[in-house]
Amino acid sequence: MEKELLNLFIDELGQIAYDICFNISNSSIDKNEKKMNIITTDSSIKEWIEKKYSPLIKEVLEKYFNDDSWTIEVKVKDNEQEIVETSLDILNPFFNFDNFVVGNSNQFAYAASLAVAQKPGKAYNPLFIYGSTGLGKTHLLHAIGNLAYKRKISKKIIYITSERFINDLVNSIKEKKIEDFRNKYRKAEVLLIDDIQFISGKERTQEELFHTFNELYLDNKQIVLTSDRPPKDLEGIEERLKSRFQSGLIADVQLPDFETRKAILKKKIENYNIDFDEQVVDFLAQKFRNNIREIEGAIIKIVAYVNLNKINIEKVKIEHISEIIKDVTIDDNKITPENIIDTVSEYFSVTKDEIFSNSREKRIVYPRHVITYLLRDILGLSFKGIGSYLKKDHTTIMHSYEKINIMLASPKVYKDITNIKEKLYDKYH
Repeated sequence: MEKELLNLFIDELGQIAYDICFNISNSSIDKNEKKMNIITTDSSIKEWIEKKYSPLIKEVLEKYFNDDSWTIEVKVKDNEQEIVETSLDILNPFFNFDNFVVGNSNQFAYAASLAVAQKPGKAYNPLFIYGSTGLGKTHLLHAIGNLAYKRKISKKIIYITSERFINDLVNSIKEKKIEDFRNKYRKAEVLLIDDIQFISGKERTQEELFHTFNELYLDNKQIVLTSDRPPKDLEGIEERLKSRFQSGLIADVQLPDFETRKAILKKKIENYNIDFDEQVVDFLAQKFRNNIREIEGAIIKIVAYVNLNKINIEKVKIEHISEIIKDVTIDDNKITPENIIDTVSEYFSVTKDEIFSNSREKRIVYPRHVITYLLRDILGLSFKGIGSYLKKDHTTIMHSYEKINIMLASPKVYKDITNIKEKLYDKYH
């Protein structure tokens, strides 16, 4: 594959997605058939590539070869790696990549986790995932361990919370078994530690973790950590440890967008074998913005109410739902459509008159697409409602939204959306 083409793929997709989608060993291009073949060993990765990256890959190929008839085919190949004995420490089999709902808010962390699970110790080491509570960090940790176990990649996988790590150390000191403690953790091939922020102020724990980290890292063993904040903001943790946390890849998990919240809701609802009305799903997705666990809590309350009162779920209306979940925490959004338009216009240095005009200039069309996406994503407005607001027809609005949704796989577009959201939340929340 030509180096110039490879560089185009890296620029458009970003290094992580490039590593997952088609490194040189598992992809090929047939110029005669105008087709690119991508080989992966996991069905969840296949589905994710097809959904998120195939359009971008096709766009790069068509631009490079100046031909719009290219196709992308993703296939799953059985893993031929030698089977080895694997031991686990408290991995939850229900937390895997197949049932993790991927959206724009978590796709970077998801992609990084997939890369690590495929090649522990070789892809991104250490991997540090941070974000607020209830956004899926623990799910990703378990998914890494479960995929490595499923594919028999590593002999010893340890998942542990920082609290249990502390307790293990305390007990080993008390029972004079510190060498057993060190042997357990320093011989791990994949070490997954959840909520690392809780080792704050624990000097002896930090000392042991520092040496464990060094030994595993020098031996090319995978380390994955989660926290509620980035390494630089961790308080009460030694600088030498923070420096090591920052030495690999840092991935954030942000608040789920509207479409992701809808997908999460539908995924959770499936577990109860019930079928909510689409308007109810939209209502809940608009109400709960901060925390996936809040969504789960709302669903459990609704299901319990329906079952206890023997009510047909189809007869439960939005006004009933509001009453049922009234004591579940809800984040009232203070952002308005005007706030979004003003912020995007300022960010891209275009005027509101230009946004509302019929201009097809790229410098205006792209911000207009972004506004459409954010009106749907943040406020949960319908396509028809957005069309009325921006004075555009329904199909144009749908096209604008889908355009940005696909382009979010590009690091530049993802950065634009992230920066604008941060400005909005900082100013109006």
